[in-house]
Formats: sequence, C-alpha cells, structure tokens
Amino acid sequence: MTVASNLPDRPLTLDDVTRLAEADSNHRFELSEGNLVVMPPGTWRHQEIGLLMSAWLLSHGYRGRVNVAPGVRTAADDLNGRIPDLVVTKGPVPDETVWLDPASVALAVEIVSKGSERMDRWLKPVEYAEAGIPLFWRVEPDDIVVQFRLDGTRYAEYGSMPLEALLEGAAPDLG
Repeated sequence: MTVASNLPDRPLTLDDVTRLAEADSNHRFELSEGNLVVMPPGTWRHQEIGLLMSAWLLSHGYRGRVNVAPGVRTAADDLNGRIPDLVVTKGPVPDETVWLDPASVALAVEIVSKGSERMDRWLKPVEYAEAGIPLFWRVEPDDIVVQFRLDGTRYAEYGSMPLEALLEGAAPDLG
C-alpha cells in the first residue's frame, strides 16, 4: 500500500500510471479523467482466453501487431487510458511504446470477468468508440464472442459466435 500513499495531490496522468505499474506488478492500472482504476490480475481462464486469441491471431499473420494488455490512450489528453485484454494494431509498434495512440489500434478485445462486467460491457466500449478504434470484441463468461464495428462514434454489433468456433476459423482482415 505504500504506492497509494505516494500519489500526487492532483488528477493523475498516464506518466503517473506508468510509474505506478513499474512499482507494482501485482495490479493493472487504468486512468479515467485523471482517476486511478486498479484491477487485480485476471483469473486463469481470463488469461487463457487472451493467450488463445493471441496465438490464433499470431498464426494468421498478425505477428508484431498483437499484444496482451497494452496501454491505450482513450482521449487526446494525458488523463485517460485503458488496458484492453488484447489489441491488434494497424502496423508495427515501437518496442518502447507504453500507451498506444488509439488511431494505431485496429481491434480492442475485452474478456468479461466477475467484477468487470459493467466496465467491459458499457464503459470501455463507449471510450474505445469515441477514441475511434474500428473494431471491438467482447468475450462473455459463456465464451461467446460478441463483435462490434464502429458506426460513427458508437459501436454496432455485427456478429457473435462461440470462442471455439472463432478460433477454428480464419482470422478477419484487420488491414
């Protein structure tokens, strides 16, 4: 808890969150309007789904563009950033990048877990859409993958399928 006692007396920035994450590897940190959101590590199943989806995307030609739990800026300021469970970028990303520009993200994926339901189903999709991320997928606890594409400044559902069916099929063209 010593990390929390050293927080600045102002809204936090993405640089502050980066420093917190470097000091505490037991949690994931996100930022919403300068307010810190702290999450424990995902469950075994949560992590396994991310790994399976990553391996599937990597095996379909997205090497260098897939990453698990990267930072993504969700506004033009330094007060907002989320950590999707998985992203595919539109191209290669410099190794030293901590917070991706949302314009570089082709797909953001959230895996819904107990305690993150509202955030993953309602809040994060709104932020990702407003940031202009073209595709958003949500993996529900019953392993159904719900797929959305950007329609203006909000997402419209375009499909859903069991995770196993997704992983047995061809990967989408993500540009």
